[in-house]
Parts: sequence; C-alpha cells; structure tokens
Amino acid sequence: MPDSEKNTRQDIIIPKMLTRSLDLLPDPYCIRTPDGPVLYSNLAFAKLAGLRSTREIIDRYDYEIPSCLFENGDTLEEWRVQDRNLVATRKPQVMLELHPQAVDMPYICRKVPFYDEENRCIGAFHSLKYLEVFTPNDFVKGKLPGSLLLNKPDDFFTEKECEIIFFRLQGMSCKDTASALSISVRTVENRLAAMYAKAGVSHQDDFKLFCEKINLHRYVPKRIIVL
Repeated sequence: MPDSEKNTRQDIIIPKMLTRSLDLLPDPYCIRTPDGPVLYSNLAFAKLAGLRSTREIIDRYDYEIPSCLFENGDTLEEWRVQDRNLVATRKPQVMLELHPQAVDMPYICRKVPFYDEENRCIGAFHSLKYLEVFTPNDFVKGKLPGSLLLNKPDDFFTEKECEIIFFRLQGMSCKDTASALSISVRTVENRLAAMYAKAGVSHQDDFKLFCEKINLHRYVPKRIIVL
C-alpha cells in the first residue's frame, strides 16, 4: 500500500505541545494535507476565515468549511496543487493571497513541509501574516488571481524579464510598464522581443498563454512588493 494511502486522518497525530503553543500565537497557522481534511487550525486562522471557532475548520475538507475564503472552487484547487507540489518536492513555498471578498487585506502564506514520525512528508504547515504595505497601485487594476507565487517558478526568464511580464500580463502598455520600472520604452520593447523569441511566439496573446503554462501569471517579482 502506498504511503499516501497509509496516512489516513486517524494515523496523523498533531503533538499537543505544538498545538498548545500555536493556539496562543496571534498570527494564523494551520496544517493541512493536499487532498484530505484540515489537521489543525489555531483561533487566529479561524478568525481570518471569518469564523468563531476552530471546530468549523479542523477535520473538515476545505470545501466543507463555512467561510467565504473557501467558496471559490478554482482557488481551492490551486491551493491543493500547491500543497501537492510541496509534498512531492519538500520545498517551502511563499504565496501572496488576495481575496478581497473574504479577507480585508492581502496576506503572505509561507508553506513548509509537515512530516510524520516516519519522516514522510504528508502535508503542509501554513504560517500567515497580513500584508499592510503593497505596491504599485494596489497590484495594478486588480486583475491578479487570488493565490500568487513569491518564489519564481523556474529560471526560464530572468527576474528583470519577469518584472516586465508582470505588468504586461496586467494589461499595461509598454509606456506605462517603462514608467513603473523606471526604464525606457525601447528597453521594454527590446526585452519583450527577446522574450517572445525565447518562448517561440510572435503575438501578445500567445505569449500570455505561454506564461500561464509555466505559472508566471501567478508570480509577483520581488521588486513589485514590499515584504
């Protein structure tokens, strides 16, 4: 039987010494498996979700949690994909979460592997912090998806190229992109032409699809946001 099948909810025990400490902390924390119920939540996480008690979260699947934060099916699937990737790679992730219909302000979610007693990675430990300072223009016209990457997905494009991609995918012109990055319009145009050639495309729509395939539409470059 595969390890993933052995790790049922009944097999997983969260140490009391851990939960008692997390219960006292003001920042939101939770522990979850990619395709199973939430293993742990402190009260701060419940309050972030607009709930009064952790009983409305712990031992429930995400779609069973009675909160606006868990109503969007696309967002829930994206979170599962992120957690599956973390379990598979055992690499920490940092996300920027934007859910204006459910949470008053953006927040940073840091995810690290959660291991069982046999050193198997079975889920993700989530540590959340509210983000009160963000730039520019409150993330450009509000066109970003709800769960964003703060770790570059891969090295196909450089960080400077990703900065241009960020603004272009938000619908900004080359002129506005150049202004936001304090570079010349010609520099933006030249870098775009080089990126199109690298991606093997010749049109903005095709380039957008290419970026979405490699998950760059969810990446926020370091220069864009003040942590």
